[in-house]
Amino acid sequence: MNKFARTWFHRIITAIDNPSLLAKARRDAFPKAFTRERKLNFKRTLFTMIDVGRESTSLKLDRLSDYFRKPGEKKEAVKITQQAFSKARNQITEYPLRTLYEQQIEDEYHGLMGKLPTRSDDGWTHLAIDGTKIALPNLPELREKYFLMGANASSPTALGSCLYDISNDRLIDAVFSDKADERACAVSHMERYAQLRPGDKKTMFSLDRGYPSISLIQKFEAMGMVYLMRCRAKFNCEIDALPLGCDTTVTIEGSVIRVIKFELSSGQLETLITNDTEHTTEEFKKLYFMRWGIECKYLLLKNRFQLENFTGKTENTLKQDFWATILASTMLLILEEDANEQIRTKREDKDNKYEYQVNRNKFVGIMKDDLIYAFTAKNPKGVTRRMNEIIKRAVEYVCPIKPDRTVPRSENKRKSQYHHNMKSNC
Repeated sequence: MNKFARTWFHRIITAIDNPSLLAKARRDAFPKAFTRERKLNFKRTLFTMIDVGRESTSLKLDRLSDYFRKPGEKKEAVKITQQAFSKARNQITEYPLRTLYEQQIEDEYHGLMGKLPTRSDDGWTHLAIDGTKIALPNLPELREKYFLMGANASSPTALGSCLYDISNDRLIDAVFSDKADERACAVSHMERYAQLRPGDKKTMFSLDRGYPSISLIQKFEAMGMVYLMRCRAKFNCEIDALPLGCDTTVTIEGSVIRVIKFELSSGQLETLITNDTEHTTEEFKKLYFMRWGIECKYLLLKNRFQLENFTGKTENTLKQDFWATILASTMLLILEEDANEQIRTKREDKDNKYEYQVNRNKFVGIMKDDLIYAFTAKNPKGVTRRMNEIIKRAVEYVCPIKPDRTVPRSENKRKSQYHHNMKSNC
């Protein structure tokens, strides 16, 4: 492990051991939760939730019991039932999982991990904001709390929204909302970033066509932040009337908006709006395309980590699963960064047509096998050694990086639950 990854994981283990985490995690109805030493203590409960496996809970607990037992201890001595786990997790909120994630990101952006997040070659930090609908179990209590979608608006749905640092390949903020309001989530992300990097003027937020609104644009202006949004048709008549190929400004309700119109290779008209004056038209085409990385992160969360395959049905367990998945995916990206560095070093003398990176799907499967095993090491050196074993396994599975690769959209709209290119790792 490189110094950054080693520091990252040592700090999160220290945070898990901090007694204040448990004190703030307890639900009001359980003020004395985890005060007695039991087989399933607070730390083991957290590890069970963070574990990326999506097999049945009883199978997961049986697998993890091998990691929890001490040398010479029989498996039956630490065997945990599904009912015991459900009772244990019900005594705490999602607070410890969310706090661990947010604190790690905050420490990283404040330089406490040994290095500061990098910026792009142009000196800017490029971020992307996007939301995704999360299908919830169809239960009456969830239909009352969350917004409804599907046939006859009968399926409870949550909105997941993320702030993605393109420059560092990191999800740096997340929201789990019971309201279908992407713009409110965007404002929350902006406020969070202002805490991570106070006064930063060299950051650009990229947003899709569902976000443009005068109120959001004015919020960006009020916070002194730069936006780049894909603009839908009929957002504004003056913008719609501008010709193809234009790069000009319009004033709407006192806000000066730069409008760029161009034609995509598919022949489709693309309209971008921004308050940035530094970049050129050609640069904006590339900058907006960079936001595709956040779509790949939702693929990671919803397909690789099976976010919607919840391990419980209550609102509390749904939130726990959401934040556990966000935290586990961040751990993957930290380890993946280290693994890719080793792959590049290993192949630098080879005359390959493409550069190579670790196979992410394989990596998630390896994490399922070994992540909690690494966390249960007795000391920091043991954690480092076991994490190195994870990386060593992962670098054996590589795939080529094919830049500018495009895949034509299929005219066949049929959807399959088990796509030929989406093999399960869990």
